[in-house]
Amino acid sequence: MKVCILATIYPLYEGDFSGIFVHRLAKSLVKRGIEVHAVVPHTKEVKKEEMMEGVYVHRFQYMFPQSLQTLAYFPGIPENIKKPFNKLQVLPFALMMAKKMLGVIKRYDIELINAHWALPSGFLATMTKRFHKLPVVTTSYGAELFTIRRKYSIFKPLLKRAISNSDRAIAISDATAEAVKKFEPRKEVEVIPDGVDTKHFSPENKGDRIKQRYGLEGYSVILSCGRMVERKGFEYLVRAMPTVIQKFPNTKLVLVGEGPERNRLATLASSLGIGENIVFTGVASDEDLPRYYVACDIFVLPAIIDARGDTEGSGTTLVEAMASGKPVIGTNVGGIPYAVHNGEEGFLVEQRSPSQLAERIITLLSDQSLRQEFGKRGREAAEGRFSWNKIAERYVLEFEGLIN
Repeated sequence: MKVCILATIYPLYEGDFSGIFVHRLAKSLVKRGIEVHAVVPHTKEVKKEEMMEGVYVHRFQYMFPQSLQTLAYFPGIPENIKKPFNKLQVLPFALMMAKKMLGVIKRYDIELINAHWALPSGFLATMTKRFHKLPVVTTSYGAELFTIRRKYSIFKPLLKRAISNSDRAIAISDATAEAVKKFEPRKEVEVIPDGVDTKHFSPENKGDRIKQRYGLEGYSVILSCGRMVERKGFEYLVRAMPTVIQKFPNTKLVLVGEGPERNRLATLASSLGIGENIVFTGVASDEDLPRYYVACDIFVLPAIIDARGDTEGSGTTLVEAMASGKPVIGTNVGGIPYAVHNGEEGFLVEQRSPSQLAERIITLLSDQSLRQEFGKRGREAAEGRFSWNKIAERYVLEFEGLIN
């Protein structure tokens, strides 16, 4: 079977985190004997064609010279498109993406397209069916659904058409599936979550190097990671920390990632008098990230529904922490409740509530046996529900059903 994955973000080199979840699916499909070709955006100083862990990667250039390509990649299209110049790149981006996709389909005798994100990938894949005549499976993540429904209504017809004309609709959580249904109620939607590499993220990893690097020995460590943008809700976790530190003075919050919110978060921490208790690490490498998880005592994802209506589609970092055997705390938004069952692998709290976050962190710091029990259940859930092997198997069944 030959499959074309069409996506708006993808790792720029081995070990890069850009769109890593798409690549992990792709290489999991390769392990099951599928020839995978990823058609993704180019950016300056990266290869336009390469083989990455068994996946053929084809990057399309959409602006000339290369240095003008600023729509895709960090911190992501939803953030980048706010800038006027990046808005001008949308049309050439779409045209060059469609052109590259059609060229790859013809050159490699592709049998099926798996579009990641209904817009623009799903829309382009379905709109060009008259040329490629291939089945299209569209995987929706939520960002394109939540924000368009509330903020960019002009794109609603395009999104509806992409979903309607897809041969299969996949959503990464039940919340994302419900969002798909609001655009096209008649469409059947299969929920297949993002997976986790349970060998890469494992309790067997060692966190000593991370603790030494940031002077965390002797401290209770609260960890959160992700792009530092509004919808991650890091502000509310920072605001929760004074209460936690008052009860447990030897506690540090470690924030892994970069983004436009970082400076504001650092200023907030200083104003609350807890600057010394918060560590900003910047972006972690793919090699180091599992070590951060095992170095922590509790992992927290304080996500919110942001001003544009965007929120977490799946809560992948929570699942990675669960795979690492750690208790987790998440907010009751988006796809997070699909990943974490309250009182089983961790706790769910209401969004924008520093008091609830502090209460649950204190509960876990006060009870080592509860932390261990949640960690054990989390590992079992990661292996049973979220391993990439199982996720890839479900995708293959969808693909085979269409091709056959």
